[in-house]
Amino acid sequence: PSWLVEGDASSASYPLALAAITGGTVTVTNCGSASIQGDSDFCKLLGKMGCEVKQTDTTTTVTGPQPPNVLKAIEGDVDMDSMTDLFMTLGAVAAVSNGTTRIVNIANQRVKECNRIEAMVLEFKKCGVECKELETGIEVTGNPQLRQRKTPDNPVYIDPRDDHRLAMSFAVLASAVPGIAIQEKSCVNKTYPSFWDHAQKMGIRVEPYAAPTNKRQKTD
Repeated sequence: PSWLVEGDASSASYPLALAAITGGTVTVTNCGSASIQGDSDFCKLLGKMGCEVKQTDTTTTVTGPQPPNVLKAIEGDVDMDSMTDLFMTLGAVAAVSNGTTRIVNIANQRVKECNRIEAMVLEFKKCGVECKELETGIEVTGNPQLRQRKTPDNPVYIDPRDDHRLAMSFAVLASAVPGIAIQEKSCVNKTYPSFWDHAQKMGIRVEPYAAPTNKRQKTD
């Protein structure tokens, strides 16, 4: 007998988020409305932020709004208990949306490859994103004006702490906000080794940079 194995809905969140934040269109195959994975519902959150979402049993298509700066925050608490690994992906989109997004019921993310909630707050603040840690989650106040800022002489260096999801989530943010450099790019190999190649195929500019002398930038 032959068996069809679903695509990884967690990994699919990153190209879908790239479509949302850039105003593009991405279709993910082998992961649609019939999926048994909780993470497959991530696209519905993008729909609430102003994206067009279409699904068949086996495909998911997301088209971001035009212009992209009309993305909006999700009203009320966003309970991501069924897809906790994707709170960072949503947070990246929320960072350049209009309004404040509160993500809750993700406390288990404090004991993953790193304390992801704390790490997101620290790295977001480097990028000029207003945010704070909640008892079971994170609050992100979006700033669409970050898209228009001038590229700084020295980039903001994101330390993903060898966490694949942290690196890919900040790659989503970097596709919209100039001057972000991500260290330890090979950490994505844990789950999505072709991520950077796929990002380039989607029209995202990916280029090398000179690493800072001090690996980890500190923030207040």
